[in-house]
Amino acid sequence: MLRFVLGALTYFFALAFVSPVALITGPLALLLLFQRPTRRETFIGLLFLAFTVWSVTGAADGFDRVADAWVCLLMGGVAVALGSGAQENRGKLVSGGLMAVGAAGTAAVLVVLATPFSWHELYWLATRHYSMLARVAQEVMSQNLSNLPNGSELLQTMDATLDWMVEMVSRLLPALVLLQSVAALAMAWGLYRWFVRQPEGEPLPRLRDFRFSDQLIWGVVLSLVALVFPGVQSLHLIGGNLAAFFGGLYVVRGLGIVASLAGAAGVGGPFVALLASFLTIFLMPVVMIGALALGVTDTWVDWRKLALKAKKS
Repeated sequence: MLRFVLGALTYFFALAFVSPVALITGPLALLLLFQRPTRRETFIGLLFLAFTVWSVTGAADGFDRVADAWVCLLMGGVAVALGSGAQENRGKLVSGGLMAVGAAGTAAVLVVLATPFSWHELYWLATRHYSMLARVAQEVMSQNLSNLPNGSELLQTMDATLDWMVEMVSRLLPALVLLQSVAALAMAWGLYRWFVRQPEGEPLPRLRDFRFSDQLIWGVVLSLVALVFPGVQSLHLIGGNLAAFFGGLYVVRGLGIVASLAGAAGVGGPFVALLASFLTIFLMPVVMIGALALGVTDTWVDWRKLALKAKKS
């Protein structure tokens, strides 16, 4: 159990673009308060709820206010998932979590459509926020690299890389925040099962068991249609974010397939995990494309089932 929680925590903070703590404590508070709590669990849930309320009040600037608003929308999505009549989703992390994120994302779109706030304003706020963070990183690198023989060239390369990262994160922020929210719900679910003596629902799934409804392939299709539709820049932006979000989900599904196939072949252990980590770091584009291809084709092939049949025969 502990290693699953640590894995979710590592994945989450690797994607921490907004409110990393409140994005966990808010959903965790609702899980503790609304899933048959005891007096002890109610007290802990109220503490987490109070901390979340405190953390999302008094935002310093516009970007922080947007981030805090998303925390509230995600908590609303969790409430929808917990209160829905679909018992097949209640207590299931993947389906219930995706329902919560989908409900929060839908609410966010409606808020943008119903208020003067726009996607262009979000892009501007994100660019300013991450540009400030990039400048801090540039100053630190300048102090440490300026005395090296090739320090100036290295600094120029780092500056160009940081500028590219700021641009990409600002454009894809909605998708990145949705992926971060999926990781936050996984972390909240793991902590919920740790705090509660008799928790409801399934435990955190292992990576090799990670999968979701095959109907989400239509999200990939919709994102591709939006990307290739001629002449509408805003539609291309929406398509890029949809592609990044669903692509991220299918990459994780593909990595789960790789882990499952490796387990079925008897390949495992700490050394193999370390080797796989190094390969992922140094061959990131190849690993991502391969995992994405496996995840998407799993919709029709079901690689894990195929491997299980092959092992039995």
